[in-house]
Amino acid sequence: MWKKIGCLFIGIFVHVVACSQKEANTWYFGQYAGISFANQTVTSISNSKLSTDEGCSVISDKEGKMLFYTDGISVWNANHQLFKNGQGLLGDPSSTQSSVAIPAPKQAGNYYLFTIAATGKPAGICYSRIEMSLQNGLGDVVSTEKNIQLKSTVTEKMTAVTHRNGTDVWVISHGWKNNEFYAFLVTEKGVSKTPVVSKVGTVHDGSDLNTQGYLKSNPDGTNLALALEETDVLEIFDFDSNTGVVSQPIKIQVKPKSFIYGIEFSPTGSILYVSAAGTGEIYQFNLQLTSNEAIQASGKIVGKTPNGEWIGALQLANDGKIYFPIYKKEYLGVIHEPEKLGTDCRYENNAIKLKSGICVLGLPTFTQSFFTQDLTQKTVNYFSETSVQKDAVFVLKNIQFDFAKFTLQSTSFVELNKVVSVLKKNPTYSIELFGHTDNIGNKSSNIILSENRATAVKNYLVSKGIAANRISVIGFGSSKPIANNETEAGRTKNRRVEFVLR
Repeated sequence: MWKKIGCLFIGIFVHVVACSQKEANTWYFGQYAGISFANQTVTSISNSKLSTDEGCSVISDKEGKMLFYTDGISVWNANHQLFKNGQGLLGDPSSTQSSVAIPAPKQAGNYYLFTIAATGKPAGICYSRIEMSLQNGLGDVVSTEKNIQLKSTVTEKMTAVTHRNGTDVWVISHGWKNNEFYAFLVTEKGVSKTPVVSKVGTVHDGSDLNTQGYLKSNPDGTNLALALEETDVLEIFDFDSNTGVVSQPIKIQVKPKSFIYGIEFSPTGSILYVSAAGTGEIYQFNLQLTSNEAIQASGKIVGKTPNGEWIGALQLANDGKIYFPIYKKEYLGVIHEPEKLGTDCRYENNAIKLKSGICVLGLPTFTQSFFTQDLTQKTVNYFSETSVQKDAVFVLKNIQFDFAKFTLQSTSFVELNKVVSVLKKNPTYSIELFGHTDNIGNKSSNIILSENRATAVKNYLVSKGIAANRISVIGFGSSKPIANNETEAGRTKNRRVEFVLR
């Protein structure tokens, strides 16, 4: 089944439309290195004051104007001057993900800057509030809300993603010497100091090296993945962006001494990339397979550095590509087409020559929802018995399903009987049925669920006298929405079956 699905995915992904937000237009990283994605092109820039081996973050406003950047200890403004009260934060440039800046929900000009200490040190995860109205509009840390500790002794991992309501934001970290995820909710009322705690997956312990490695959410907030550098373990989880709960771990062991470090999802979240810093290789895993074992077995190396030079962070950008630093080099590498499987993803080492500075290991940590892509199909043809034609895809408008269900309701029969009529009038036609889900839940389970939905329609057609060998079914899971998954009305439309006559 996968070969057929895989071929169809390629056609879908080529037509993904970027709707990324300009808050991630500017990147500063490494030793005085920077790039800009303004005007929908990537260019190297040379005005950074930042020198960091690993962690960093930067934020621009909605129009793409850079506001401030940080290594987790010091914060620089748009003029590349230190914030007056922007020193002495409790992150660390040697922390994998030392910081992330979050726009305060419904509070224009206000930001929360989260920091994480290195190697599980007691400072843990803290936040400070930044008001851009301070210092004549250049911004500053609010003195009464600086270094507010949320949790002590966490690993160097932190990611952020928008809540399912489209407004609030989750900031997620992981404990040290336990298996606990901490999901802190940021709302218009501020930062919740009581996290949602999920005890799931591997206990993070060992030497300090195992505090290192990235944690990332996919852009739509349905999956998390993390790297344990010392033990060469990759873990993938489901994330419920409505409740903050982490579940359904998949543990993948890669070869010893890989020292896996960088983590990133493709724009749709269908494919996962992992960097092996120790061997200078990047692994790819296909998350659209129908079992944990199949996902584990899908791992393949899609690129490597010429002499095993270290590869650090992996970071999705506004252009839909994934960028990575090569240690102590004056250029960035790129995965040009991350939605494609195998070497078709077009890995390139010497892609972006830096105007100044050099790469080290880190790239900026952003709210991953900044890189959401518009996947909705712009043309949707609803089935009408009088206008049906071969080789065109039609949506069965009245064939919809309850959340996580594939049982046909009796209200579906009127529409399906029209399909039966078309097939009986045209006995040489075959029919392909495509099942779909919304984006909530495990992607592998959604593939199975969507195939079951298409199979339910097939079984009805067979019960009405249509030969089974005229009917084929494919499950696409959540990869082809026709409406926005951020609303229940949109999710309802996406739980559907389509067909094409051949």
